[in-house]
Amino acid sequence: MSKGFDIRHFLLVSRLQNQGMLLNLEEALTQPYRPLLAALLGLLPVQGVGVLTCVYSARGKDQQMTGFAQVRMRRDGSEADVIYVTPSLTAKGEGFTVWCRLLENLCLEAGEQGVQRIFARPPEDGLEVETFQQAGFTIYTREDVFRLTQMPSDLPRPENRTLRRQQPADNWGLQGLYASVAPRLVQQTENMTARDWEITPAPWPGQIRRDGYVLEDQEEIVGYLRIRQGRTGHWLEMLLHPQAHQRAEEFVGQSLSLLAESPPCPIYCCLRRYQEGLRAPLEARGFQPFASQCVMVKHTTVRVKEPALKLVPALETRAEAATPMMKTHEVR
Repeated sequence: MSKGFDIRHFLLVSRLQNQGMLLNLEEALTQPYRPLLAALLGLLPVQGVGVLTCVYSARGKDQQMTGFAQVRMRRDGSEADVIYVTPSLTAKGEGFTVWCRLLENLCLEAGEQGVQRIFARPPEDGLEVETFQQAGFTIYTREDVFRLTQMPSDLPRPENRTLRRQQPADNWGLQGLYASVAPRLVQQTENMTARDWEITPAPWPGQIRRDGYVLEDQEEIVGYLRIRQGRTGHWLEMLLHPQAHQRAEEFVGQSLSLLAESPPCPIYCCLRRYQEGLRAPLEARGFQPFASQCVMVKHTTVRVKEPALKLVPALETRAEAATPMMKTHEVR
């Protein structure tokens, strides 16, 4: 049986929170994630926390089957990301059954709260992809994560940087850059708008905010960098216009220079498969392939609550024949 998390599930979640999979590599590689704390914060009526936890418990063939899954709501409440599922999925046994039940009920619960699209990023070569497909998720793109363990020495000096910090006026230009880079299917699935490019403060103490930088060419934005500096690693996401690939090496070098004075941690860069033009410049700077993941989505069915219709007493009588409102012609 699957149900939403409440304080009665404290011990169960506490016991299982180190036995699952964190499906958000960005978070997994930049700072510790505490599922129990996220579940407790999700009970608070605080806007922006937005973690929904679903708990499962049922009797299996040989033992009690238990697990839980979590999704994090995005800012507008119509989208969410699956971030954690436990127990670990190793074979098509009871763990597979628990995942399927959890994901099914989690999607129903999220739909009840108005979520229309749920995203997930399982490992590309794992059984998790098949499990998500079983729950109704589909793959719409793939991502490769690269890791840099040693910072290059020949980076641009601060006074020679061509990247500038993102400004609120850049949102429309960034939306245009995204439309030039992402395939049509990706754009239709993600349904991003200019508002989605806003850099907002971290919604809760302890969470790390992201910083944005843009690369311009003749007053047009041709490159975008988003940085998340964490305690255990730094995360980069890049966009480069297809007609600006001659500046790819410059773009990668400028991006790394922004982290030159940061604490020495591994640097990760996430590229989607349609951004192959940035792969060679990354590897030239020392980045190595680290992981690959599928980007999946499920469109939920949102329940629409309609008020029950009640007849007005004056109309609760037998219906009379209505007078025709359209002229008729006699047929001869």
